[in-house]
Amino acid sequence: MRMPLELLPGNFIDIDIVVLFSNHCFTRGLTPGEMVDDAHIIMDGKERRVLDEERYALSCQYLPGLIVDLPNRHILIADPTRPNFVTFELPQTVAGEPPKSYAVFFEMKKDSIRKKRMLLRVQSAYILNNPSNRLRKASKMRFQVIMKRAYR
Repeated sequence: MRMPLELLPGNFIDIDIVVLFSNHCFTRGLTPGEMVDDAHIIMDGKERRVLDEERYALSCQYLPGLIVDLPNRHILIADPTRPNFVTFELPQTVAGEPPKSYAVFFEMKKDSIRKKRMLLRVQSAYILNNPSNRLRKASKMRFQVIMKRAYR
């Protein structure tokens, strides 16, 4: 994506944003004792993860649009000790079912090799049935502020 970044009032530069997706967007951890066909196992370093059809389908359906729409979204500070952010989407639900929150956790940093380029890494994306109190009460930050802080 290419987006303008206002470094100083009235002084904009165009930034290329490379979006990377962790396999946590379409896999889940194995439950103790769970047996899974090796064809569905994905290694994440030393951690074994399994392809999750729901996460995969939701990532295909929602992630591209959510990422493009980040400048217009409410973004929460998921972890105040490091630059980790989250945004929510409420997918359409089946009549009679309670609404679900699709959470997208991401971080952003300046590219150390190329000027005017930033890396947005989607760490995980999944249905979050019960957001923690910390997330419900988290501070909000505009995407431009996230970009500016990461770029400096």
